[in-house]
Amino acid sequence: MIDISLKYPGWSKQNALAVTMLLISLVAIYNWFIAPHTQFLAAAQKYQEIMESTEKTGKILTSELTLRQKKLNELTQQYELRKQAFFDTDQAKSFLSNLQSVAEKSGCLVSNLKLTPARDVPVKNGNFVEIRQYQTEIDLLGNYGNIVKFLNTIQNRNARVWVKSIDVGMKHAASGYLGCNISFVIYTLKVKENTSVEVQ
Repeated sequence: MIDISLKYPGWSKQNALAVTMLLISLVAIYNWFIAPHTQFLAAAQKYQEIMESTEKTGKILTSELTLRQKKLNELTQQYELRKQAFFDTDQAKSFLSNLQSVAEKSGCLVSNLKLTPARDVPVKNGNFVEIRQYQTEIDLLGNYGNIVKFLNTIQNRNARVWVKSIDVGMKHAASGYLGCNISFVIYTLKVKENTSVEVQ
């Protein structure tokens, strides 16, 4: 114990003891009550800073994810619109096998129908999609209205029928029948399943 009475000669030992006990009590109160609260306040302040930083980062990530989701939705819509211009394989087979029937229902006679075997079309993303071209040449006999009806029928669909050439000439002047040679192509689109994922 420190003898305060030596430093302050006018003090009694009892006063010195009381002051010493008071000092010890103050130090103890500080260590027991004030210091832990100070540490708690410092930790709370640090926690608040971390939470604010986390919240800010969360808002940035949420904003970025929202933008990416919007972009993905736009790309998906574009893909679906462009995809409609292609046949799938079953649709292409059905379309080509019914050409003569469609021509006859339009009032035309089919004198020749030539189907060229499908050929692969080179594409940039060949690992993901496969595009094939089907070329057809058909010779029709009918009046102008019948031929136009046939063309409208084969083109009245979402999947595109690309007419490459039309050659029309008079066949029977008396009946007004025209001979018409039409060359057109259609395309099929197949999306390949890619199980390998490249990690960047």
